[in-house]
Amino acid sequence: MPLLRPATALRALRSPSIAASTQQRPISSKAAALASPTNRLRNGLYGTLLLGLLGFGYIEATDTRSSIHTYTVPTLLRYIFSGDDVSRPGPEAAHVFGLRALNLAHALGVPLRERGDHPYLPHLRSELFGLDVNTPLGISAGLDKHADAIDALFELSPSIALLEVGCVTPKPQDGNERPRLFRLPISKSFINRYGFNSIGADAVARRLRERVRRYAREHGMTEEEVLNSLEIPASLRPGRILAVQIGKNKTTPETDIEAVKRDYVECVQKLGKYADVIVVNVSSPNTPGLRSLQAAKPLTELLGSVVKAAEQVERARKPKVVVKVSPDSDSRDQIRDICQAVKNAGLKGVIVANTTVTRPPELTASPQTSEEEKRIVAREAGGLSGPALLPRTLRLVREYRNQLGRDIEVIASGGVSSGKDAMDCVKQGASGVMGYTGMVYGGVGWFGRVAQELAEEAEKLRSRRR
Repeated sequence: MPLLRPATALRALRSPSIAASTQQRPISSKAAALASPTNRLRNGLYGTLLLGLLGFGYIEATDTRSSIHTYTVPTLLRYIFSGDDVSRPGPEAAHVFGLRALNLAHALGVPLRERGDHPYLPHLRSELFGLDVNTPLGISAGLDKHADAIDALFELSPSIALLEVGCVTPKPQDGNERPRLFRLPISKSFINRYGFNSIGADAVARRLRERVRRYAREHGMTEEEVLNSLEIPASLRPGRILAVQIGKNKTTPETDIEAVKRDYVECVQKLGKYADVIVVNVSSPNTPGLRSLQAAKPLTELLGSVVKAAEQVERARKPKVVVKVSPDSDSRDQIRDICQAVKNAGLKGVIVANTTVTRPPELTASPQTSEEEKRIVAREAGGLSGPALLPRTLRLVREYRNQLGRDIEVIASGGVSSGKDAMDCVKQGASGVMGYTGMVYGGVGWFGRVAQELAEEAEKLRSRRR
């Protein structure tokens, strides 16, 4: 059949039979039902409920105090990353994944943070290194080794007043071979032998400088104005302190004190302008010979060089220098020598302490302890962290406070699991309390919970004194 020509088509459209077909068809019974007021109301309620559920899910997923982050996420990460980091992803892979996830959420504008009020803040405001801080709590080095996630970690909770990144070495180095991190979940502990794996001082300095530049752009300032301001801390956040931990390269012989001093001074020169505090690590058990630097003579020389370099940093507010000591250097003579070196060099504080090479019996005392955990405790070398360190930490804090007096900060680090543990440290003379392992097992909301518990402990103490 031939196609209609245009004129014929127009006449056909005007014909009654075709025109009738263009009239509106009757609405089906289903469409009529959907358009009824009752169904419109029901659909509106469903839509509102869906939006509400999505909103609730968003809040739960991004609130560090939610049960998801307290119970589900830590357990799920241990299940997914249950290997040995050689044949299958294990605890080190979980560490890397968790830090990247935090950083990604922050970069996308949906950071994990402690929502709602923070009733502990008025009770915990403190002073550290001459700076007003939100609380005396902080994150120990080792969590953010390469300064990857400073802002994402600060964002987790206002209770995190001190963040220590590192350890950073002058030149990049891989650290020890994998596996080098081992879980002890029954005792909520870790054994690690990372061995100062570091991307090097130059790379970390670039990351820290980019933070300063970004802050300057956001506040209509120049980089120099930020660095030369006496009001802006290196953390770039009021009430917060950024500490950078530094160490020597593994290839630098500990017997060559001049070479050792050059390593630490180089780190200060490259990183000092971006730090409120420089932490000198001479206590890691995973770098051969490092702990020998805690002897009186080499420690005095080393700390003196670091303090001198810090005083020459091109920043209006110079970084304070502290030393991180070993919990295993705990004899009276060793503590006396370290304290004398601290005083002679003019340090502002001591962090007590690093991980221990001892294996307290309570690590395997529970009947729930697995054979694998027993094997790790018996055979794997490295530094232990976890609740078993608390008794030694308390004793060392008391010893260092007695010998250093009140003018030098003593920061407790090791074994803290709760606000009560933190208060016990304060009672022994700690001016600050740091943690890391507790957050790994307790989730990203751990610091907020510890802060609330610490505030309650402080209120009990005040009530008893009335």
